[in-house]
Amino acid sequence: MEFLSIFPFVSFLFLVTSLIARIIYLRKKGISVSSKSGEKPKILVFLYPIFVVFFLVWLAELARLAFQFSLSVLPELLTKSLFNFQWLRYAGAILIFISLVFWVLTLLDFRHSLRFGLDGKNQGELVTRGVFSQSRNPFFLSIDFFFTGLALFHPSIFFLMMALLALISIHFFILKEEKFLRKHYGEAYRKYQEKVGRYF
Repeated sequence: MEFLSIFPFVSFLFLVTSLIARIIYLRKKGISVSSKSGEKPKILVFLYPIFVVFFLVWLAELARLAFQFSLSVLPELLTKSLFNFQWLRYAGAILIFISLVFWVLTLLDFRHSLRFGLDGKNQGELVTRGVFSQSRNPFFLSIDFFFTGLALFHPSIFFLMMALLALISIHFFILKEEKFLRKHYGEAYRKYQEKVGRYF
């Protein structure tokens, strides 16, 4: 089994384990990274189970391709490769690697300000240093790079659809987050918006 074929799966494991390690590190320092507001839109109660199912199917398909299992939970129409160009795989691998670099830089530059959820009582400081001086959303940009790279690496209808879904979902979440940041950081965030682009 060549390393290139398992690279996307290994990269995903790296993304997850590095994030978990960072959360554990911050919790040991007494820093909560999750929202405590308890304000969750009702639609999320409906969407969470759907998201979990999609994620598990996605992960199963990613593992199947990495370890070259023949059995898929999806129909062949969705999993069949649309293109068979080696340069496309290399381009996808490069984009996935770039996503890992952005991810690590983002986690380092967050320092103690890593937060999940929009909670005015637990927001941390506004981070504008390091990679955040080049992109207002390097965390989400790295996820975009990963899903786009994966769609190039495995150019099937399924992975192309998942990449498109990820890009659209992340963009709408960014818009919601920007509204929250403008409200809670005020002029400091507005000045930051003027200097640094949403993605680049």
